[in-house]
Amino acid sequence: MLNDVIIKNLPTPESGVAQHPDGKIPGFGVRVTSNGVKSFYLKYRLGRQYGRMNLGRYPVTNLSKARAKAHAALAAIADGIDPRGEEKGHAADHTFSATLDAFIEGYCKHHNRPSTASETERLLRVYFLPSWKNRTVPEISKADVLAALDPIMKRGSPSAARHAFAAARKLFNWCVEQGIIDDSPCRTMKPPVKAASRDRVLTDDELARIWKASIEQGDTFGIVVRLLMLTAQRRGEVCGMAWNELDLDQGIWTIPGNRTKNHKPHALPLTATAVGILRSLPRFEGASLVFPARGKLEQAYSGYSKAKRALDAAIDLHDWTLHDLRRTAATGMAKLGVAPHVIERILNHSTGTFGGVAGVYNRFQYLPEMRQALLLWEERMSKF
Repeated sequence: MLNDVIIKNLPTPESGVAQHPDGKIPGFGVRVTSNGVKSFYLKYRLGRQYGRMNLGRYPVTNLSKARAKAHAALAAIADGIDPRGEEKGHAADHTFSATLDAFIEGYCKHHNRPSTASETERLLRVYFLPSWKNRTVPEISKADVLAALDPIMKRGSPSAARHAFAAARKLFNWCVEQGIIDDSPCRTMKPPVKAASRDRVLTDDELARIWKASIEQGDTFGIVVRLLMLTAQRRGEVCGMAWNELDLDQGIWTIPGNRTKNHKPHALPLTATAVGILRSLPRFEGASLVFPARGKLEQAYSGYSKAKRALDAAIDLHDWTLHDLRRTAATGMAKLGVAPHVIERILNHSTGTFGGVAGVYNRFQYLPEMRQALLLWEERMSKF
């Protein structure tokens, strides 16, 4: 029989979830996740349907309170009533669609950067929702996850498959913590491919073709590509750009710490070409973002996958990523004689010259040097 001492000393499993049934109430017990989270549960049967209730986390919910909830639920079940409020004979289910919405709203938007939350949502909606929309989360198996990833791999997009798998794994881990499922179907799975360390630097000819095609494409993606080439910043930082971050008169873009990878604010000089691009953009009424999503002004643009495939097809160049533009710009500036510490400042890196104690005491922003470096890079690209 469970008691507070036993619950307090329950071991944390190395992986998955360990369940510890109570010897007093049938179906009642405590589950412990590999993260050390302990919660009370009740498994029950109503007619031909099986159900499961999450009765609260320990120690916020204590044992006596959890037992009282279990007794009340069992009393309702005895009267033919589902304790989770569903109609008689139909145990409450957790459809993937509803669970996805709850995961994005209840977890991602509170614990992830906006760009990360948006990308996680996109991956789940594009690669999993169409097949799993009306299925319950407990029904989804390892085989289902593999079946969803298989067509992504077959079309030659291993990186997309890896990111999709990571998003699904994160969702299912959250479902375990919420008591929706006992174990994640992704727990014993390995990513479809390992994350490869890339060293791709685009040639001048490739950069010229990309720049020209981005102009001819004439859409948001084309503008984003050109700004990535001119600023050497990350895709999420450019796509999530807000008007209040920009001082176009001074040619300064200040990215707040909650949008940077190292969580540090980043002031970046903008060249005349970049300022000209930004001045030419329309400002949508009620939108704070420079690149709002279509029909969702409060969300950042994220439709780059389809647009990039179109651009790739137009120039017959497929073996490159948007992040390669950042690496290429850094490499190009180094070839032009820009000092390493100035390139690090442009990239907003916390390692090297600006790592550790040096990063704390070296407060000088190098704005003039950064501006000169970006002007050199802009001039170099103008010759393509």
